Amino acid sequence: MPQTRPDLGAPASYTFPKPQRITVGGGTVVAIDVPGQHLASLRLVHPYGGAVEPLDAMGVNALTSEVLEDGPQGNSSLAPALERHGAEWTSRVTWDGFITGLDVPANRLAQAVPLFADAVRRPALKPDDIVRRREQLLERFWLEAASASTLAMRSLGGQLFTGRYATPLAGGPVRLADVTPEKVAAFHAESVAAVAGTLVVVGDLSDVDLQELGRTVFGDAGSAPVRDLTDPAPPPGELPRVLVVDRPGSVQSALVVAHRAPARSQVELSRAEGISDVLGGMFTSRLNMELRERLGYTYGAGSRFDLRRDSGLFFMVTQVEADTTAHSVTASLGQMATLRDSGVSSDELEAVRESNTVGLPVSYSTARSMASALVDMVVHDLPDDYVDQHRAGYEQLTEESLNSAATEYLRPEEAIVVVVGDAERLRGPLTAAEIGPVEVREPESLWS
Repeated sequence: MPQTRPDLGAPASYTFPKPQRITVGGGTVVAIDVPGQHLASLRLVHPYGGAVEPLDAMGVNALTSEVLEDGPQGNSSLAPALERHGAEWTSRVTWDGFITGLDVPANRLAQAVPLFADAVRRPALKPDDIVRRREQLLERFWLEAASASTLAMRSLGGQLFTGRYATPLAGGPVRLADVTPEKVAAFHAESVAAVAGTLVVVGDLSDVDLQELGRTVFGDAGSAPVRDLTDPAPPPGELPRVLVVDRPGSVQSALVVAHRAPARSQVELSRAEGISDVLGGMFTSRLNMELRERLGYTYGAGSRFDLRRDSGLFFMVTQVEADTTAHSVTASLGQMATLRDSGVSSDELEAVRESNTVGLPVSYSTARSMASALVDMVVHDLPDDYVDQHRAGYEQLTEESLNSAATEYLRPEEAIVVVVGDAERLRGPLTAAEIGPVEVREPESLWS
């Protein structure tokens, strides 16, 4: 029979657990003991992301990350060895970090971690495995680029940066093809095997010897050298401007409107993310209400910051019918300018606060999510109470602080617009919109 819906209670308060830090040899173990959390997450962070790759080996991080899964014996030997202990290998590369790890039952850490350490420190790195993995990455690059939105995002770096950021993280189809087995072996020896890194461990650690865990993973590897941070220069060209990546016959356009942003350490994240949420980070955001609800041009539009150790970018994304492309770009830029000029409403402020604080107990309810937060702290040198500081930053937001964030962090006058679509159909309307100079490129020419 029907029941009365209960009233909503007050949001639960949340405090992120304080991690324990232990120096072991050349590395550091950062751990959170979660009694009763029987699936442990282990992550090893090396400070060598794509941003520090040499220009003659772009993509070596991504390729090395892939080939480590072939294990100490080669030929995909790692996965079945780990599966015997219920463990799953994970690895990823960001612009600022090389991250490997395991998700494993806490009571099998002692058996699985030596396999993990061998895979990271002493992989086979057989040339045949490396070439096979490289070919798979190259094929995956173009398969993923068949998505217009993915192609648009990958085209963005060369419009905002010179140097390494101008080429996609995986190296692009031309540069990655030049990464030889010898370059992978050299990168691994110098940047992975010889560097202890930081080991993140989260789970029920009541029976885990963290010192021994660190010794197993770090071995005799040394500490990581300090990375020099230099803000990469922008490419020449007038701002704003438009790049059309030609996809003949396309009836839709994928578009990205972006500009450069400061480095992570130079941004007050709650204010920056808060103003991004107002513009495009929530269903009720201004972009979604304008492009989806009022104009009916798209199923959805969004925005966010991508902040790195030495620089960053802000971008807005959507997909629209080809004939609405030019107006979608001007409407998006108009929403950014209006927000900067007129500020936020009290309803928008409250929505930002709630969306970034109420769900925290759920957001950090698993070992994986807590380990991910610790990895972020390690990569960006954040304090142990960063999550709590970040939550407090949202709770303390005011209309004035968000308005000042809009002025400080939104720069429509510096925008780069990337559109993937039918250039013959789009060039005229985009030129007539007077956004800025319009250039047309073929996808294959972008990363040569």
